[in-house]
Amino acid sequence: MDISSIAQEYYKLRDLWSAAEKDQSWKLAVWVAQYADVEIIDKFMQIEQSPVGEANDIFFRFETEYKGDRQVFEEQLWNEFLTWFTPHPDKEKDLHRALWENNMIREQFIPDSQLPSDAASLFSELERLKMSITDQSGQFYFCLYFPLAVQTQQNIAHWFQQVIGTLPHSLRLVTMDLAEERRIELQGKKDGEFLYHYLKPKLKMAEAIKNEMYKSSDSYNTVDPDARFRKQVIVVMDSTTKKVQNRTDTEVKRLLNITKEIGTVSSKIAGLLVASQAYFSVQNTKKSEEYTDKALEESSKAMAEDDATGYPVWKSCMLLKAALLYGNKNRDAALLIYQDLSEKASQRQDVYYIMEANRLIAHIYYEKNNLQKAFENVLFSLAAGAYLEIGVRRQSTFLHAAFMALYLGKQIKTADEVNEIKLQLADWLGDDWEVLLAQAGVDSASLKMEQSVWKEQLSKLKN
Repeated sequence: MDISSIAQEYYKLRDLWSAAEKDQSWKLAVWVAQYADVEIIDKFMQIEQSPVGEANDIFFRFETEYKGDRQVFEEQLWNEFLTWFTPHPDKEKDLHRALWENNMIREQFIPDSQLPSDAASLFSELERLKMSITDQSGQFYFCLYFPLAVQTQQNIAHWFQQVIGTLPHSLRLVTMDLAEERRIELQGKKDGEFLYHYLKPKLKMAEAIKNEMYKSSDSYNTVDPDARFRKQVIVVMDSTTKKVQNRTDTEVKRLLNITKEIGTVSSKIAGLLVASQAYFSVQNTKKSEEYTDKALEESSKAMAEDDATGYPVWKSCMLLKAALLYGNKNRDAALLIYQDLSEKASQRQDVYYIMEANRLIAHIYYEKNNLQKAFENVLFSLAAGAYLEIGVRRQSTFLHAAFMALYLGKQIKTADEVNEIKLQLADWLGDDWEVLLAQAGVDSASLKMEQSVWKEQLSKLKN
């Protein structure tokens, strides 16, 4: 039996980076990652960026997306860099404050905002920032990390190739590439030394995650039905990944038998919801809808009886039901589901689901070319989302609603009214809201539900 753990896989990454760090020749390091390994590699880079990181180098993460235009990309990178030194409402995201309060810099750093908005200015200011680091006793680099998310539209390898020759000695670039779809395969030397370094971790993340899940489900307890239920959920979802000799039907039946043995309303509803998600995963929409309807029926009963377990499952079922209806081209029926969800969420002051339901209602009205109704609902979505913590707003679908409100406002409102929307977005998201929306990759294409929104909802429920 494979005994891989997430900790073991993490240490493999740490050891691999430690070896790369000692090689002072390269200027760009590329993590060549399997699909299953992307998240842990990205988390590793995040940890190294934090105060608990163990590497000697100091890491900075850029979120600006590369879309093929060098001048625009470098201007956006420069603007993102400037935001690091603007006071942030969320203390954890205030980079300059963190450097200063942790005594990592000798004096407060003020970037020269009058410089041209290009890579040369960015690199020179980063060099100047590096010189202000308090501890200069050992050899260290500034590593600029460009995650996989910034290169979804265009191949960022072109930009790396353009700037690698001008990168100062004290700076290094780091990024990620998919092993199954290689895009960054640069080769080259400078002064006889290789400029590019490829890290190819051999991880067993699927096994490690499965082992952790079995631990949390108390897999050694074969008597307790609750423990067997948790274990069987894992077995059911694992069965959906098998294309040959698929056992989803068998494993779902076992799961539902265990819920009968447990005998509680919450376990029955949870089992039905897992079954609906499993059948969606194997593209059996008929059975997925069947189990979704059963879960909705049972959770509605629980809600009517003031059972606390009813509403959390009911709202998940409603999202799944609406997404399935939309996938079957039944927009009007999906609209009714979202409207019902919005009403019930309002009764319970569930601001996140009020925001989400109205955002999705707005998308459907947009597709029906009813821009006024779309605009009204997206404003309702934003008004609800405004009650969330600012950290949640800045990392959630609130950003999609914000872009949609701005986009629709420009279509049907006056310039003064659009300016009011911009001022409100600055209040809700911070003065860097425009950079934030650009980094999130939201654009007019995201207003079309067919290719984005409903699949996004289904993938959330699948996970």
